[in-house]
Amino acid sequence: MIRPLRQLPRYFLHGLWALPVVFLIRVLRPIKLIRVGVIQSSRVGHFAADVGQRKARDQIRVDEDSFDWYYLQDQGRSSNTFWRKVVHRWFNVNQLVRYVYIWNQVIPFGKAHQINLHNNKSRDLGGYLEKAQLSLPTSSDEEQSVITWMQQFGWEVGDPFVCLMVRDSKYLCSEFPDQRWTYHSYRDSDIQTYIEAVDYLISEDVFVFRMGKQMASPMNFNNSKFIDYAFRKDKSNFLDVWLFANCDLCITTGCGPDMFSDVFRRPILALNFLPLQNLWSWSNALHYPKTLRWQKSQRLLSSTEYLTHAYYASEHYCRAGIDIQDLTEAQIFEAVREAWERVKGSWASNCHDLELQQEFKNVFISHPDFDRYHGFIHSEARPASAFLNFLEQRKTQDP
Repeated sequence: MIRPLRQLPRYFLHGLWALPVVFLIRVLRPIKLIRVGVIQSSRVGHFAADVGQRKARDQIRVDEDSFDWYYLQDQGRSSNTFWRKVVHRWFNVNQLVRYVYIWNQVIPFGKAHQINLHNNKSRDLGGYLEKAQLSLPTSSDEEQSVITWMQQFGWEVGDPFVCLMVRDSKYLCSEFPDQRWTYHSYRDSDIQTYIEAVDYLISEDVFVFRMGKQMASPMNFNNSKFIDYAFRKDKSNFLDVWLFANCDLCITTGCGPDMFSDVFRRPILALNFLPLQNLWSWSNALHYPKTLRWQKSQRLLSSTEYLTHAYYASEHYCRAGIDIQDLTEAQIFEAVREAWERVKGSWASNCHDLELQQEFKNVFISHPDFDRYHGFIHSEARPASAFLNFLEQRKTQDP
């Protein structure tokens, strides 16, 4: 977050030239609105989502016609260097804009000239991505290079492939060692519990790329159509973006890079996903959260309780008296099978499934916190049928 008054002494001598620029853009406003903004690039999920949603807004002309300039706040620590190239391809970017941005915040009445990218915690409440249908801006040489790279695994253009992103603690602990990340442990999962699901996808003639910049351990699985990309020496920032942006399905536990799939409208399966209140309502996304039980009674939480107890730290679940259990291999398999059949168009919901989906939707949209997290609702955003059936079955079986 920019704190202009605190940074003003630091920028006074170096950025004094920007002061008359700020007054000039104010004077020119009746003729042409000029705006400045900052792009935060150190955390890849927000970097991808904020940039993608801003491009979508520009493409469908949501805002007043304006001439916009940006600077990258964390240019030296950009989480993805290729996405930084995309930013330059899509927008007017210059680091000198920093000084104009600071002075515009300091001088009163500059709000109209300021662009706020990091709104709504990077959630696309307006459905701009769905309306814009963005395409990844790549050159013909870049496209050919990734096709050649993919062909070494036997993949050919048109062959389906899935990106699998299972979060563990390795990346944050390595990239930001001075910070404490244990409060995020409720989001971690064991990659080995996904083997049965990967085997199923391969039986469907699908290539599976296990994604990740830094991961704790390889998956104990060997097949020519399974590529443990996270441990390959030839992985790159460009491949990271391209794979997520072009996959037939992104299976994720909610990790950040999966936002590239969201920006480019790829189907998503969110597994071991918490909190459920944060489901990707603006996307073609299927959700199966971790199992939550009350510690004392071991009763499974109801759908309303899942939505109400939306915590963002492991200790908060503990204080609320809630146990968190990872999904079993069988639960993961059922969710992946449903997601892939939906991608193929072969999934058939029975009347009971449709009733459970409607019941959940009624609870979801009437929940007191709905307006805080949601706006545009994608027609394919929903919990997995297996999850809703699991909740219903446990109503009578739990103590």
